[in-house]
Amino acid sequence: WAGFTALHYAAIHGNRAIVELFLSNGADPNCMCDAGQTAFHFACQGNIYIMHTMMQYGADLRLRDFQGKSSLHHAVTGGNVAIHFLWETGMFRFTDTDMFRVTPLHLAASTGNIEVVSYLLKEKRCFVEAVDHQGATAFHVAAERGGIEICWTLLQRAGCRILHQRNYNGFSPLDLSKQGHQQLSKLLSRYIREPLHHKPTDSNLYYWTLFFPSLGGAAILLIAAMLGGYGGLACLFLFPWLAQSIFSQYHRMATYQLPNPIYLGTLIAGILHSLLCFYGRMIPNILYLRGIQAWPYSSLAQVSLFHFSVLLGMFLRILSQDPGVLDKADSDPRFSCIADLVENNENLQRFCPYCEPDYTKHCKLCQACIKDYDHHCLFLNRCIGRDNHRLFLCFIFAMVIAHLLFVAMAMCYLYSKMSAEGRSLSQCLTLLGEEFWVVVMMVLNAITLFWEGWLLIEQFDAIASVTTIYFRHGQSPARQKSQSQRWAIVLTFLLEGRKWLGSKT
Repeated sequence: WAGFTALHYAAIHGNRAIVELFLSNGADPNCMCDAGQTAFHFACQGNIYIMHTMMQYGADLRLRDFQGKSSLHHAVTGGNVAIHFLWETGMFRFTDTDMFRVTPLHLAASTGNIEVVSYLLKEKRCFVEAVDHQGATAFHVAAERGGIEICWTLLQRAGCRILHQRNYNGFSPLDLSKQGHQQLSKLLSRYIREPLHHKPTDSNLYYWTLFFPSLGGAAILLIAAMLGGYGGLACLFLFPWLAQSIFSQYHRMATYQLPNPIYLGTLIAGILHSLLCFYGRMIPNILYLRGIQAWPYSSLAQVSLFHFSVLLGMFLRILSQDPGVLDKADSDPRFSCIADLVENNENLQRFCPYCEPDYTKHCKLCQACIKDYDHHCLFLNRCIGRDNHRLFLCFIFAMVIAHLLFVAMAMCYLYSKMSAEGRSLSQCLTLLGEEFWVVVMMVLNAITLFWEGWLLIEQFDAIASVTTIYFRHGQSPARQKSQSQRWAIVLTFLLEGRKWLGSKT
C-alpha cells in the first residue's frame, strides 16, 4: 500500500465524513506514506473543508515530503483557493522551493493550471525568472509541454527578455517549443526579435474576432447579390455555416485567454446589418409610395427611427457603465479570510481572495467582484450586476420592440412589393430571391425574439423573487406571492432599481 493509511485514502477521495470519523477515533493526520506525504498533503489537493478539519486535529503544516515539497506545493493541484487558505496561516511563502528548487509557479505551469498561474503572478507573488535545479523557469516548463495559454500569460508579465533565457542545457523556451508544438513555436517566433523590455499586448486576433460576424455576414450577402435570383439559396446554406462557426466557440480565446468577443461581435453585426437593411433598403422604397397607402408605412418608419436611436444610445451606455465592481474597502469584514467562510459553511465556489461579501460574485472573465451579480453576458462581453441590471433589462425590452418593428416593417415592405407585382407562387418565390437581404434579416430578427422572450421570463422570475439569476436557489418567500404582487416587484425594480440583496427584507 506504499505506506498509505485509511486516512490517506479518505483524503485522496475527498470524503469529509470518513475523514472526520477517522480523526475523531485517533487517526494521525501527520503519518507519512513511503514518499513522505501526509494525509494533509493530499487534502491540500482539493478539499478546503478537510484541510480545515485536519488542522483542528493537529495537522503539522510544516511537514514536507521526501522531495522537499511543502503543503503549498501540493495545494497547486487544489487551486488558488487552497493556496490562499494556506497562505493565510502565515507559515508559507509563494516563493518556497523544494529540494529541486521547484516553486509553486513551476508546478502550476507543468500542470497547465492557468487560474493558479494567474493567481501566483498577481501582486508579484512569484518571480517569473526563478529557476529550478536545471536552470528552467516556469516559462521553460510550459514551453516544453506546449502550454500556449500559460506561455502567453508569462510572456505578457515578464516581457520578451524571458524568451532569451536558457536553461543549463542551453535551451531557450523557443527551442523547447519546437519539439512538437508548432502553434506555440509560431507564437514565440513572432516575438523573439522584439526588444527585451517589450511586453506583448492583446493580439490583433481579438479585434478580428470581434468584427468577424459583421464581415462574414457582409461577405455572404455580397455573394448572394452576385448570384442574383439564386441569392436566397446561397443565404440558406451559408448563414447556418456562419452561425455554427460563431456559436461553437468557447467563451475564452484559446491562445490569449481573453474573453472571446465573438458574441459581442454577433450582436454588433445584428444591429449593424438590421440598420443598413432598414434605412438602406426598406425606408427608401417605402418613401416612394404615394397617396393613402403611404401614411401607415411612413409613420412606422418615423417611430422606428426614434426607437432605434434610443436603442443605440442604450447599447453604448451599457457597454460603458460600471456593472457594480466591488472595491476592497467594501469587502465584508465578517469573511475576511477563507477560514471564516469554512467555519460559517459558506460556499467556497464564490470566494475571491480579495473581497467576497454576501451576494457578490467574482467573475473570472472580467477579473472583478461584482455586487448583486446576475450573470456574465457574452453578447455584451461584460457582467450584469447591481449598477447595470436595470439598464440591461430595459435594453432587452428595447431590443424586443426593435425586433418587432423591424419584422413589421419588413412584412409591410414585402407586402407592398407583392401588391405591385402580383401574388402567384412563382412571383412570390422570385420576390424572395430578389429580396433575400430583407427576408434573411427578418427571419434572424424573428428568431432572436424567441431567445429574448426566454431571457425576459428568467429575469422576471429572478427579479420577482428579489434575487438575481446566479443567486436564485431554493424557495424564496417572494415566490409565494401572487402574480400581481410579483409584477409590482418587477415594476418597482424598473422604476427604482434594487438595493443590496442582503437588505431586501
